[in-house]
Amino acid sequence: MPLHKILTISEHQTVAIWKIDETLDEFLIALDISKSDKQRLDGFKLERRKKEWLAARLLLQNLLGQYPEIVYGDNGKPRLAGYERYISISHTANYAAVSISNQPTALDIEICSSRVEKVANRFVHDSEWAYINEAEKPQYYTILWCAKEALYKHYDVFGVIFKDQFVVKPFELKPTGALQCEFLHEEVKHELTLNFLINDDFTLVYC
Repeated sequence: MPLHKILTISEHQTVAIWKIDETLDEFLIALDISKSDKQRLDGFKLERRKKEWLAARLLLQNLLGQYPEIVYGDNGKPRLAGYERYISISHTANYAAVSISNQPTALDIEICSSRVEKVANRFVHDSEWAYINEAEKPQYYTILWCAKEALYKHYDVFGVIFKDQFVVKPFELKPTGALQCEFLHEEVKHELTLNFLINDDFTLVYC
């Protein structure tokens, strides 16, 4: 089973990444899936969606030592039933990632692709255009998208406009680093530091 990477952020937080190449049957053999979750799984039409959903639960099962019971808030934010811990879940082509922490947490994982350029105008803040390097646009766009997805998950406020309310300060592209971010909400500026990991396979942003 391809557990790709575990990042021990602190004694209270772990981020784990799974490379998905199992069949559905292999996932189901490895998981102690509950009856209710099996019914939900059967409701998904796409095999890829089923694998991503199962990979996240297998990651959590490995970290917790037992199958996770996940419930969702009104805004779709997941939480662990029966645990005083926080989780965040993300997936992209061939990868799933989770963060588990004793404090509110969030993460997003994406494959770097030029396709994100087509929708950049929907999420890039006016101030962010100034530091985006023309030669590295896809990677800048991917980090910004991941960061704003992570911010959205962290703050859990419905109806946020990514382009206007989330701002990422200038940063340097490198394999790992930090992002200084702002969330503008109801005339109040909230600040949060995110961390990122870039490699040839994916881009990961987490807090």
